[in-house]
Amino acid sequence: MTSPGGADPKCPGLGESDLRPATRPRVLLADDYANILTAMVRLISSSCDVVGTVTTGAQLLEAAGRLDPDVVVVDLNLPDMSGLDACRQLKAAAPHASVILLTAASDPRVREGAFESGASAFIPKYRAGDELLPAIEKAFAGLLRGDAS
Repeated sequence: MTSPGGADPKCPGLGESDLRPATRPRVLLADDYANILTAMVRLISSSCDVVGTVTTGAQLLEAAGRLDPDVVVVDLNLPDMSGLDACRQLKAAAPHASVILLTAASDPRVREGAFESGASAFIPKYRAGDELLPAIEKAFAGLLRGDAS
């Protein structure tokens, strides 16, 4: 039973929406190009809740801690840190979030570094139109099962 205003009397401060299981992934996007962020929002917003977009690593880490995303999509080249460093630091800022590294680089060593840094997926930007949303959905499904990092 809820009290007026939707709060659950057994869980003060929680509204009804906080008690329902998530059905859409909450996604935080990081890229230093606004047009890429706009394109990603358009690409995923029909199936995901985009909780924020940021353009630097510092903004990313702050937003991840504040917004509690399920999935974080990070560009490899942010102006103040590499996506690999951001990926490592995100494990402290948002420990349950899955991280997807998005990049224009195609070097296999970068891909290997992404997974070593804790990324759950590595997607070349030229494949984002086909691969980004499925990667987000897979990461989110893993979180719901409790088996994704």
